[in-house]
Amino acid sequence: MILPAERRQKIVGLVRERHGVTCVELCQHFGVSPGTVRKDLETLEGQGWLKRTYGGAVLSDTAGEKTVRVGEREVINGKVKERIGAAAAGLVAEGETIFIDGSSTSLFVAKYLKGRQDLTVITNAERVVMELCDEEGVRVICTGGALRKNNLSYVGETAETLIRTGFYADKTFFSCCGISQKFGVFDAIESEANIKKAMFASSKQTVLLCDSSKFEKLGFPKLADFDAVQTIVTDHQPDEKWMRLLEKYKIKVFIAE
Repeated sequence: MILPAERRQKIVGLVRERHGVTCVELCQHFGVSPGTVRKDLETLEGQGWLKRTYGGAVLSDTAGEKTVRVGEREVINGKVKERIGAAAAGLVAEGETIFIDGSSTSLFVAKYLKGRQDLTVITNAERVVMELCDEEGVRVICTGGALRKNNLSYVGETAETLIRTGFYADKTFFSCCGISQKFGVFDAIESEANIKKAMFASSKQTVLLCDSSKFEKLGFPKLADFDAVQTIVTDHQPDEKWMRLLEKYKIKVFIAE
C-alpha cells in the first residue's frame, strides 16, 4: 500500500504521460476505490496540478511551474533516496569542495556527510544548510537568491552568477525528474535547472542521483546531455541497453546497496 502523497505524485505523472486519465483507469491502476480517487483528484486540483473533467482529469495550465513540496518528496521513495544519498556521500573525499542542489535526494547526501572533516559544501538548499549547520568539520556556503518556498531553495540570476563567478567545486551532486536514452537528462522547474547548469559549469565532476523509477521518463526543461555527466548513483543495475549507452559516454555507475 503506497502513501497518499506518493499515489498523488504518480497520478500527476500518469496525466503528464497520457495527457489525461479517467477515474476508472486510476482505480484499476492503484487498486483503490472511486471515493479515494475522487479525493485525490480534488486535492490535486486544489493544489493546481490537475483540472477535473467528467469522469477523469487533465493537466492544469499551471502544472508546469509546480513541484511537490520538499517534505512530501522526502517521503516518496524515501528509503531508496536514503540509500542513494548514503552511497553518494561515500564518493566525497576529505578536503573537497562540493555543490549540492535543492533536490530531496541530495538532502540525504548532506545527512550522510555529518561527522566528516575538512569539507566545504556550497548549496542553494535551505534544508541542506540546516542539516549541516552544526557540523564543525563542514564549511557551509549558501548561494542566496530568490527563495522558492515550495522547495526551500534559492534560485534566480543572483544565485546563478555567484555560482558561475564566485565558486569552483570538485563535484556537483544533483538529481533530476527523468532521463531518456534518446534525449538526455530532464528537470521539472526551469529556475532549478539553471542553478544546476551553473554548478556544472563550475565543477570538475557531476554526480547524478537517479532512482530507477526515473529511467526513460521525460520532463521539462532539458537539463543536460549525457556528456555532461561523469557518475550516476542509482538503486538498481540499469539494463544492458542502458549500460551500453553509459559506457559509451564513460559514465561510472554506482549501485546503492
